[in-house]
Amino acid sequence: MLRGAMPEEAMAGEEGATGLRRLLPRQFTDWRGKYRIEGDSDEHWRVCRVVDMSTAGTGLELLDATPEEVEGRRIILAVQLRGDVRYSMPTGTDGLRVGIQFVDLTEAERDYLESLADLHAGW
Repeated sequence: MLRGAMPEEAMAGEEGATGLRRLLPRQFTDWRGKYRIEGDSDEHWRVCRVVDMSTAGTGLELLDATPEEVEGRRIILAVQLRGDVRYSMPTGTDGLRVGIQFVDLTEAERDYLESLADLHAGW
């Protein structure tokens, strides 16, 4: 089994892209994140825990939601990674391009970022 891959039994209920998901390694994580349920009237960010991640998706532990709230809905996820600014330069569109170097990464965060590089993943 690939490092961090989900066991077959854990994926038994998934349909559709199951074959593809089995090919992509899942990295177990313990990251803090924030999520928002798209289309909610209050549009506030809620706290969650990111428990695993692959380039195809992620497993979340939602700390303040019910199954009825999220069933068939879309979730917007924000994961927090910290970094020190190493350079900045204006862009042609009145923006600012900034390069950061990650700091204080956990082993799980580092492993996941390395796995993206190994897979040549594009987002």
